[in-house]
Amino acid sequence: MINPANNILPFLDALRLNNNKPWFDQNRNWYKAAQADFVQFITDMIEILSDIEPKFTGLTAKDCIYRIFRDLRFSFDKTPYKTHFSANLAPGGKNSPKCGFYIQFEPHNLSMCGGGLWIEDKNILKAVRDELYSVPEDLLEIIETKEFKSCFGPLWDYQKLKKVPAGYDRDFAHADLLKYKHFIVTNDISDEQASKPDLYSHIANACRTLQPMCRLLDDIIEEAGLV
Repeated sequence: MINPANNILPFLDALRLNNNKPWFDQNRNWYKAAQADFVQFITDMIEILSDIEPKFTGLTAKDCIYRIFRDLRFSFDKTPYKTHFSANLAPGGKNSPKCGFYIQFEPHNLSMCGGGLWIEDKNILKAVRDELYSVPEDLLEIIETKEFKSCFGPLWDYQKLKKVPAGYDRDFAHADLLKYKHFIVTNDISDEQASKPDLYSHIANACRTLQPMCRLLDDIIEEAGLV
């Protein structure tokens, strides 16, 4: 079992303070060692989580792990490297249009796990909104349980609309659900928690708790014929 506090978090903390190519080149062996630890961690988690979610069976760490190199083409921030290691476990790999389970390690208590449905296709977004407009209870019964709330915060409000989207009744009782553009939840992991032996079981429990939401959302887009 990999302990992220031994190598992954120290490397990323040093990178945060030295986010430039000369330092990275000088410490490439350290990067490769930390990356190898992360690959092993994700490999371990795929094996564990496949027992919870059969859709993860057959995935490899390579399918799921994001590159550390940042895309600078459209960014004002020209630092060349991300200061975290991250992976998205999803059917078909990290770029799947289906729900995924996300794992991120970043020092200073910025590690997390969680996931859900990241939506880039407007047709998928409309299918989800239409279903929630018709049967909001299916999602609410999942995310409002005591177990779910004890594990995750509220739905991530990134890119959330301020107004109810066109085509839906603004007085709809659960209109707030229709304002989301993604259906993602997260579980924060402190540096201390990342160093504990029960980290694997902690992440597995989060995946198990998230599974009903992911299955519901995947069913919606599958039945709509969009994936």
